[in-house]
Amino acid sequence: MLYIKKYFLIIIVIIIILLNIIPTPYYLIAPGKAINLSQYIIVENGEKDARGKFLLTSTTLLRANLWLYIYSFLDPNIELESKSDKIPEEMDQEEYMDIMTRMMEESQLIAKIVALREAGYNPELTGRGVIVNRILDNSPAKGKLMPGDVIIRVNDQPVFTIEEFSKLVQGSDTNQFIKITFIRNNISYNITVPLIKLQTGDYTTEKLGIGIYTTTKDLQCKFPLKVDINLNQIKGPSAGLMIALEILNQLTENDLSSGLVIAGTGNLGIDGKITKVDGIKQKIISAKKQKADVFIVPKENYSEANRYSQDIKVIPVENFDEAIMKLIKL
Repeated sequence: MLYIKKYFLIIIVIIIILLNIIPTPYYLIAPGKAINLSQYIIVENGEKDARGKFLLTSTTLLRANLWLYIYSFLDPNIELESKSDKIPEEMDQEEYMDIMTRMMEESQLIAKIVALREAGYNPELTGRGVIVNRILDNSPAKGKLMPGDVIIRVNDQPVFTIEEFSKLVQGSDTNQFIKITFIRNNISYNITVPLIKLQTGDYTTEKLGIGIYTTTKDLQCKFPLKVDINLNQIKGPSAGLMIALEILNQLTENDLSSGLVIAGTGNLGIDGKITKVDGIKQKIISAKKQKADVFIVPKENYSEANRYSQDIKVIPVENFDEAIMKLIKL
């Protein structure tokens, strides 16, 4: 009898080990943190006298072993995404996370620019264009663009960041050709390429593109005020809206939070436009844990956010000015 128990125990241990080491082609999307931004952002000459607070919400991304894969079906707050839906096939996780880190750094810079402009300052922006890092095999730009080329215009519209580049490309019509102006060896060139449908890493849908990976080239800004942001643990571009609101709130006499707990998410462009993000369900769950009163979302995410909001008031916005006006009306 003792031998049977010992044998059974060994089997259980082996099963547990296997559950934790056997990989799956999936990622878990789980609720992340809801961070009080006033604790992580310091604005020169700013005041932290708000009665309310602005919360940055996030998601947690985990590579699913067999145990986590099984657990995901038991927890309604967790979603599964295949690796191919979350990370492009030609990219490993380390490279993907590096890109997300750089996008977070860029979103912080943009948030500073937008907030300071709204407060009446004129930050001096330098640097321009996006660097071509990789070209997919099915890209219509293959043979026309090369790694190291710097794209400075799309359809004659200037490009400063990868966010602007994506917006200009995806704002075009299906089957449309786009004009790209780029610099190679200090010489400017123009090419015309057709758009193709690409599988996005953020959503399980298709988007338009030309099949290249880019990063922003040397985007810098000379700020009239010092703004320190310590959010190294957060990655991706979706923090821009809430960071900008916190910076502006420290620079203005009125309390934009109206004494409420304001959570939210949104990609913020240099032009102040706010665009779609992923992980809305998990971010709202994070906001609920911190007893948020309001959740601000890009207009494109509004219907999804409403499905999970319950007691939280959801405010859809399309640009930074609209976000401010709706907060004032609270």
